[in-house]
Amino acid sequence: MKDCLRTAMQLTDTERPTTIHTEDALAPRDPWRFLRPGLPGGFSRWGSGLMAGWMLVLLGPVLGWAGHLRRSAGWSALPSHWGERISARDIWELWENGGLQHRLANSPTVHLFGLGLVIVLWCGWRMQAERVGQKASLGPWLLGALDTVLIGFLPVGLAAWLGDVVLAWLGGLGIDGLGWMAFFGRPLFWMAAVATLNLQWWFCRLGRTAGLARGYRHHLADCFLRLWAHPVQWGLVSLGGAALRSLLPFLVLVLAWRMGGGTTFRVGLFLFLQLAVTLLNGWLMGWLLRTAALFWTHDAAVRDARAAMKDQPREAQAL
Repeated sequence: MKDCLRTAMQLTDTERPTTIHTEDALAPRDPWRFLRPGLPGGFSRWGSGLMAGWMLVLLGPVLGWAGHLRRSAGWSALPSHWGERISARDIWELWENGGLQHRLANSPTVHLFGLGLVIVLWCGWRMQAERVGQKASLGPWLLGALDTVLIGFLPVGLAAWLGDVVLAWLGGLGIDGLGWMAFFGRPLFWMAAVATLNLQWWFCRLGRTAGLARGYRHHLADCFLRLWAHPVQWGLVSLGGAALRSLLPFLVLVLAWRMGGGTTFRVGLFLFLQLAVTLLNGWLMGWLLRTAALFWTHDAAVRDARAAMKDQPREAQAL
């Protein structure tokens, strides 16, 4: 009798059906699991293009502005007077009465900024498409943005607005620490919201490249759940990335402000540090792009496996 029971238990264990949760390759994984695999590839063809685009976006207007001042005044007071304060009224007077808005409208700085932004967006898209083994085309890139408007603007905007309201209330309590937290936290919250919208757009355009085999509604639902099934982890990634990308240029600016610009060497050092920080920010953006692409690839495989398992009983009944 005992031998029969032992044999039955062994048969039950061997015949127990497996699920995708017991297979490591198809087990659902959190976004943080893909941060380390997303590190390589920053200096690839499209990664280097992404960093070069960031240089044009951030440094192009700065260098163009310096050249504009040099051409307009014939000399630059930056090495001698760097670090002096300029009031908001002085900026307004320069903008309104100095005719700067008319000159900047046709300035090369605007064209450099626009060119850099296009390079950043396109190189990031090409990087993600190659990472998932798909072809980068303009259609999914644009239609993914439309999908983001449909499923991303309302929840992300609502979350950012609630966070802004809470921080504003804390800042109004009259406590210095909470006031500073609200002062820095409110713009950081909105920057994180923009980063989260970018994440939603990346998932939508990657889903578009894979096709809409299960229909448009399933596509929108999958893209929405890829972000909001892990709100804490993706929120921390967006918030931490926005904080780091804004903190590094701010620290360089504070250092330059404290050093002053008494010599040309100090100004050159400031520009070099700003260039290094800009390249690092471009690399950080590429890291987040690669991480999102790796997460999307695994999540899409898991969802396809689940859909196949659900279809198996229907196929068996049909036979």
